[in-house]
Amino acid sequence: MTGHDQIERMREQRMRPDFIFLNDYPCDTNWTEHADHATVSCHGEDIGLLDLRFVKGCRVSISSLDESRAKALFEKCKYEAASTVAACHVLKDKHPLDQTGWMEIYHG
Repeated sequence: MTGHDQIERMREQRMRPDFIFLNDYPCDTNWTEHADHATVSCHGEDIGLLDLRFVKGCRVSISSLDESRAKALFEKCKYEAASTVAACHVLKDKHPLDQTGWMEIYHG
């Protein structure tokens, strides 16, 4: 997993990002250098072993190229007490903003 270290440091200082993008594909996670939204990539990781405690109380947007992984990340973020979770399965060969397959939103 990449991009989470900066969030964990924020959490240690009792701060949190306004929004976290949790992407299940390779992506740029140098969000602090670009003054962008917090972005984490969990591509290739075993979801059951991920430590996502840093999402507690945060709004999280999940996107994955695999529907079952998107659903597993969605459930894991809910379990870790994210305040809002929006997750989607991005259809292969589509731009993430163009359209998705499965999608669900949770408000804690």
